[in-house]
Amino acid sequence: MNAMNRTYVLPWLIPLALLAWGCGDPSALELDPAAPPSLAAASKPPSGGSGASGGLAACSKLPYDSVTQVIGPAGGLIAVGPHFLWIDSLALPAPVTITAVAPADRVRRIRLKPDGLVFQKTAFLVTSYANCNVKQATTPRIAQVDDDLTILGYLGSASGTDTVFAKRYEGTLYVGGEMHHFSNYAVAW
Repeated sequence: MNAMNRTYVLPWLIPLALLAWGCGDPSALELDPAAPPSLAAASKPPSGGSGASGGLAACSKLPYDSVTQVIGPAGGLIAVGPHFLWIDSLALPAPVTITAVAPADRVRRIRLKPDGLVFQKTAFLVTSYANCNVKQATTPRIAQVDDDLTILGYLGSASGTDTVFAKRYEGTLYVGGEMHHFSNYAVAW
């Protein structure tokens, strides 16, 4: 994604993030008609699958993308590949140099550095799952994964519930969840 496209995402990502927090106008987004409106997040991989063999969505391969940006106490937005990281104001007490990498891979994933960075407030990860093979009867989720792509857990919502969201916005499918620390994350079902 080039710099021009990254600046374009800001105007439409804000309503998406606000809706996820329950602050936006629901009419601004339409639900993905193929997905149920919510899915309870689990603390372990879905039964019948673990790690890359059963829970991660296979997607079309996208080109490698990487962004390094300084985010401070005012918060900010980082766009890399099909992923958008929104960091709330006062989530970081001081400026931090953040690197986000979207590998060229058939797994829709993102690596965030510095490893283990913990937020004092909310950070929210939204990613497109367009061109991913997500089972019809499921709603995708964002999973925290290790370097071997084993699922460690799932992101929940920022509203204080376990519910994640999957939405369609301007024809593209998105899934999002609240992050509390940096790790590796991937689209799962």
